[in-house]
Amino acid sequence: MSTDYLEIDLPELAESMTAVCELIREPARNTQRASSQLADPDQLCDGLSHFTQIIQHLDQHPDQLQEILAANRENFSDLTAYGLQLLDQLGHWCDYLNNTEAREALDEIIVTLAVWFARYIGPLRQIEPIVEALSKVANLHQDPEFLGELSQVYREIADAVAPEIKQDLDRSNPGRPWRILNLNYGIVATRSHQPEIMEQAFEQLRLRLAEDAPEFFTEGMAQMDAISYPEHVRRIMEKYYALTNNPTLH
Repeated sequence: MSTDYLEIDLPELAESMTAVCELIREPARNTQRASSQLADPDQLCDGLSHFTQIIQHLDQHPDQLQEILAANRENFSDLTAYGLQLLDQLGHWCDYLNNTEAREALDEIIVTLAVWFARYIGPLRQIEPIVEALSKVANLHQDPEFLGELSQVYREIADAVAPEIKQDLDRSNPGRPWRILNLNYGIVATRSHQPEIMEQAFEQLRLRLAEDAPEFFTEGMAQMDAISYPEHVRRIMEKYYALTNNPTLH
């Protein structure tokens, strides 16, 4: 698998979406009656085919993209939601059919497409499928270099989230995607073992989830011992533990 999410080849991405659809379409047809709550597989794959045609057209006309977006920003925000909804529905089929190969490929597609949306369409409003895909991709990998790159993806996507979600006004749900996104960003950055990346993630976590930061860094210090992290990683974690857990002197 390519670790380079930061260079995006949309035609290749479209081919990957088609390939996942073809893995799922026939077995989904055969079991559709038993799973009537899931989307019709033919309609789903036809919708994704149409979606890929749209984004490839945009990719082929980069000089026109900003002009098109300026005139139709809201429509393209809807396009983002539409594409993610289709991919999320396809993911339900992957899970229902227990097709781990298709599920893993689909999660990579969602992450890569989310970066493209963040860069060229934005702001991101439907972030739950993105957060879930990022988490699954991260859990499959141990290589610090890969996790460092994935941390940069976390950063780019979090920065592109819509302002109304970033305000985080309703904090009653601990499983809200904005909270999970930022906590996982901190975890993945820690696993990268790269101090600069950790500092970037931790600063954002302190700003965006001030109420969660003390517990995050307390648990982080416990993990330093449990997993025997390198000393330079421990020093960064200790720094932020002290910043968030030591009482302010008056």
